Order: sequence, then structure tokens, then C-alpha cells
Amino acid sequence: MEWMVILQQIFEMCIVPLLGIITCYIVSYIKAKTKELNTNNSNEILTKYLTMLSDTVCDCVIATNQTYVNTLKGQDAFDAEAQKKAFEMTYNAVVNVLSADAKEYLTNVYGDLSVYITNMIEAEVNRNKG
Repeated sequence: MEWMVILQQIFEMCIVPLLGIITCYIVSYIKAKTKELNTNNSNEILTKYLTMLSDTVCDCVIATNQTYVNTLKGQDAFDAEAQKKAFEMTYNAVVNVLSADAKEYLTNVYGDLSVYITNMIEAEVNRNKG
């Protein structure tokens, strides 16, 4: 009968505190995995919306070049005012194509989305010139 008392004391002194430590480890592990999953999910969403924005800007710049800019260049009428109008046409097309979710997400990531779109349009125009 003494062995049962000794085993009970060993259990109370060793196993019970060990269960607390194991529980803390499991909770920490779950929190770390949750954070990792959220980060991966966020990166996938960001990649999705950045790809969408990049493709949209590229397509809209090409469309504006084909429907507006090339015609004016052929007539030597592509002046500063026409350049401004071409930019506005492209910008409006990009903004109209992007979904509300994409606009909201990208605004949360980059702040002023209009500045970001403007810079992307200018970069795409410069790429297309070459």
C-alpha cells in the first residue's frame, strides 16, 4: 500500500506540473501556427491583388495607346494636353476595372492608392516607349 502513496506523490509532484508546461507549449505552438497561416494568407491576397493591378494597368495603357495615343501621334497632335487626357483615360479605366475589395485591400496596404496607380501607369508607359 505504501507504493500507491509514493506513486500518487510522484504523480502530484512531477506529472501535474509537467502537464502545465506541456499545455503552455501547445498553446504557444498553436498561436505561432495561426500567425504563420495568417501571414501566408495575407501574402497570397496581396500577391493576388498586386498581380490584378499590374495586369490591369498594363492592359489599360496598351488600350489607351491603341485607341487614342497612336491616332494622335499619327496626326502629330499628341501634345501636353493630349498626354494629360491619355493619362486620365488610363487612370479611370484602371479604377473602373478594379474590384471594390481590391481597392480597399490595396489602400490598406499602400495608403494612397491613386498615387500608387499613377506611378504604375507612368512606369508602364515608359516601358512601352522602349
